[in-house]
Amino acid sequence: MIIVLKIILIAFFVLTWLRSRKSSSLEVSDFFILSFISIYVPGFLFNPSGETKLNGLNFTDAVQRQAQFGFIIALLFGAGGFYLRYIVEKQIPVLRNTASKLQSSKISRALSIWAAIASIGFLLLLLLSPEFREFKTVVLKFFSFQLKGPEYRNLRNAGFSDSWVIEDLVGRARFTVFPVLFCLIIYPLLNVRYIGLAVLVGAVYFVMLPASLSKLPVFFFLGYVTILLLERMPSIFDIAWMSILAIAGAGLITACLVVLYASQYRESVGDGTVQPLHLAIERLWGEPFSIVVRYFAVYPKILPFTGWSGVNLVAKFIGLVPRLPDIEVAQALLGPDSGSNPGVFFLGGYAAFGLPGLCIFSILGILLLWALDIIGRRIRVLPLKATYVAVVGMNVMFLNQISLQTALVTYGLAIIPAGILILDRLLASVFFSRYGKVGDVGPDS
Repeated sequence: MIIVLKIILIAFFVLTWLRSRKSSSLEVSDFFILSFISIYVPGFLFNPSGETKLNGLNFTDAVQRQAQFGFIIALLFGAGGFYLRYIVEKQIPVLRNTASKLQSSKISRALSIWAAIASIGFLLLLLLSPEFREFKTVVLKFFSFQLKGPEYRNLRNAGFSDSWVIEDLVGRARFTVFPVLFCLIIYPLLNVRYIGLAVLVGAVYFVMLPASLSKLPVFFFLGYVTILLLERMPSIFDIAWMSILAIAGAGLITACLVVLYASQYRESVGDGTVQPLHLAIERLWGEPFSIVVRYFAVYPKILPFTGWSGVNLVAKFIGLVPRLPDIEVAQALLGPDSGSNPGVFFLGGYAAFGLPGLCIFSILGILLLWALDIIGRRIRVLPLKATYVAVVGMNVMFLNQISLQTALVTYGLAIIPAGILILDRLLASVFFSRYGKVGDVGPDS
């Protein structure tokens, strides 16, 4: 009976989202919703206890019920946010309008060249750092399957954790600056169907700059390329096809993880103590909802709510010592040196203020997605629009594993849209002053 009620609730959330959408064509918010449903709904339905072999945790029945209730509240308030979007856009139709596209092969090439120059300059500066050179050597060993499990874990968790160049500079650029430059560089190649060359250039770019010891950048940069390709095929760049592709993508990611785990833990796989497929499935679909349960287990029974100290952007402004809920949760349940347990964006609100914070963050997250869609509709220069959809469309999926405020700066959901929109306005004004016309313009103009 409970699972039937859950299915009805999920259906209500999905139908409200579909009702609020502008058209069948994909917008950046859709990438988050599709990924959120894919990642969290299986655990919510079939593993509400949050217990997996990966963590070995046992939660009380009371904690499990509270976590499910909190997740239900988040879905209801999220649906409310979508209904608000539907009502407002119905009353103010201009918000739903999409600006006419401007495409110029000269602008595409110019953007690509400047992006390449900026990337080369960035790389040359980084190569001056011995830490970066050492880091890239280790990354090359990782991608050539020369790192075994224990060595990989040591390097991943502690090897470069104190390096400002690796952790702060490259780490912050990895999902903000680098993806934008990456997409601008390969866009003209995809536009003239030099797919093989685009893949080669993209692979070299990835290894030299954003690649790390984490598996996440691999999937995200593959995602950027995939979206750039799919955008060129409007007939399948819609919600129905992308739902099918999301399922196929989940299978592909699972297969990739199986290969990586089999390589890293090959000795344990050989003696049967590690099963790569089971490990990949638990990592993708067991752990995410388990982290939801962990937050309800820790706050407020083990630790008090963090208040404004748990919202870094605010804590620093008002002089509070920041608290990091993702680290607090991991250490409270798994012990010291256990890393972090970042979770879906509204958990940051719960850690700070309990259920009222969860409700507020749930609404704010949907409003953020709505704002990103509106900005995307107003971008006119086609290479920038394609880059915006690819980069922001992928990066909104970080909301599945980090707090709302962290996504704004660290993963560029406030910075990238503002930067691309400003550049779009500058290039559009140049275009109009040169050609003196508006409307859709062909690729050879």
